Amino acid sequence: MVHGHLHRAQMSFPVHFTAPDHSRTYIGETVDISSTGFSVQVKSDQPLPPIILAGILPSRVAGDAILCKARVVWQGGIVNGMGRASYKIISIAQKSQERLDQLIQKSLLELLDQLLEFPIFQECDRADLKTLLALARTRDATPGTVLYEAGKEDDSGTYIVLKGSIGVSRPPAAPVVCGPGSVVGRWYTPEPLMNEETAQVLSEARYLYVPLALLPEVQRRTPIIASVLYGALGQASPPVSPQPPTERRRPARVHLPHDLQEIPTLPTIFNSVMDCIESRDACPRDLAQILRKDQALSAKILKTINSAFYGFAGQITSVHEAVVLLGMRQTANLAVTAMLLNTLVDENDHSRRPEEFWEHSLGSAHFSQLIARQMLGLARISLTAPAMAASAGGGGATIADAPASNGGGGGGPAVRPRCGLSGPRTGRIDDLDHLFTYAILHDIGLLVLYLKFPDQFSMVQDMIPQCGSLHRAELELLEIDHCQLGYRVAKAWRLPEPIPTIIAEHHLPQVWAQRLDDRHELLTLLQEEPAVTLISMADLLTRRAGIGIEMDLTPPEIPEALLESLGITPEHVEGWLAQGPAIREKAEQFFRGLNG
Repeated sequence: MVHGHLHRAQMSFPVHFTAPDHSRTYIGETVDISSTGFSVQVKSDQPLPPIILAGILPSRVAGDAILCKARVVWQGGIVNGMGRASYKIISIAQKSQERLDQLIQKSLLELLDQLLEFPIFQECDRADLKTLLALARTRDATPGTVLYEAGKEDDSGTYIVLKGSIGVSRPPAAPVVCGPGSVVGRWYTPEPLMNEETAQVLSEARYLYVPLALLPEVQRRTPIIASVLYGALGQASPPVSPQPPTERRRPARVHLPHDLQEIPTLPTIFNSVMDCIESRDACPRDLAQILRKDQALSAKILKTINSAFYGFAGQITSVHEAVVLLGMRQTANLAVTAMLLNTLVDENDHSRRPEEFWEHSLGSAHFSQLIARQMLGLARISLTAPAMAASAGGGGATIADAPASNGGGGGGPAVRPRCGLSGPRTGRIDDLDHLFTYAILHDIGLLVLYLKFPDQFSMVQDMIPQCGSLHRAELELLEIDHCQLGYRVAKAWRLPEPIPTIIAEHHLPQVWAQRLDDRHELLTLLQEEPAVTLISMADLLTRRAGIGIEMDLTPPEIPEALLESLGITPEHVEGWLAQGPAIREKAEQFFRGLNG
């Protein structure tokens, strides 16, 4: 996939899609497309389905359709019989992804050629314009659309007209008509300003839009383009120095490797471990034999199991004994974590240590088990691993075998879960050890971004104060978020489902809670994939408890709808958050044992 210099292209292609149950077929057209998602306009008399199987038809060539599965991230109302929605691609065939990337790349090159024809960009090179397009967005507007208005606070940004015309006026003067190649709007200033002008679309227009918050980033990354833009706006120099210079090395443009070629491959033993624990015929001895083939891994497992985190009374001296005591799944979780750590961390680079990332994942793993036990009405999970191992049984029994109790860690009454205990794609929530694996891996994309692409990670980190959140900063700079990056890494590593899906979707419940006004639709989405919702809830609890890394300016609030969909109460949440210090200490102990 071509990352880092993509734009969300306005391309109108026929699209047909159905809900997964094929209950109805929808036919319409795309409004815009990127390599990670698309918006559609469809004739419909009811809301569009939240999950779709889509086919986008960019040409009449047989077999040229782009086939994918997608989830809604925004749902517009039905206006004049037309429904609008934006979808995030959650799975796509390799050939379809290649075709989609080709279309985006073609659109990018065409737009670059168009910009180079404008007089204002005659002195600019393609690399600088690509940097601009990594930050700008192409938009279409109909006649009468007001871009900004005199007398109102200006928080818009800069507009580069690509086609059509925009009228700019200072009332009561008549508007000045700005055609292709014109620049309207304003440059960045730190203080709010009142507009002195009104800009209104006069004829069907397309323009490049750079939001106000991203203009300082244009200045930092391509001063030549910045000079052109503020010169075209009639300003002699930038009104403010966006940010002081930094010692960090910055690439000329944001770029992630095509097809993740720079991501290291996992050791062969990784897939052997995953296959073993998924096999119904495998026994502890089989897993022990696999682990013993890697002496370094075996040593790490024994060192960790003998650490303060587990607290066993006697010394564990063999891998087979460890598997018997912990159970196959828990031992595999330990091995998987160790292998990922060894694969991703450069032991010679002491400047980039992933402790806070792993502590967040470990905290989420603990909280996921607390939530699952409450949903199933089981006894509160112990923070000590021997008790966890005992409840799981040496052979890795599910928590359904544990005694029932009304305790939930929060002091509140047990609440019967409103959602089912398993989803068609996202696995079971009645197995603590599976949930532990899901939670450990849910932020693998963020860890890969931090360890393998430090320049891009630093740039995203710098943008968070301006964009307001990690998610928005990632999409503005990279056109991909850590969920999508993690999904591609999981697929490249051939991790079994539902792991890639949970990695891709673990923030979607939080997005839906913010963007969907229809309560019934929101709860239906949340209850449809309980494992995704549960991991999302565990992620939020970990962030609220201050365990591990927190990238946003402040941890987000926990939406009430998430609690309702999982059948838990604010009292449960309060009790679980009170356990935060103990969970944080356990996570730190685990990491020290594994990495010490």
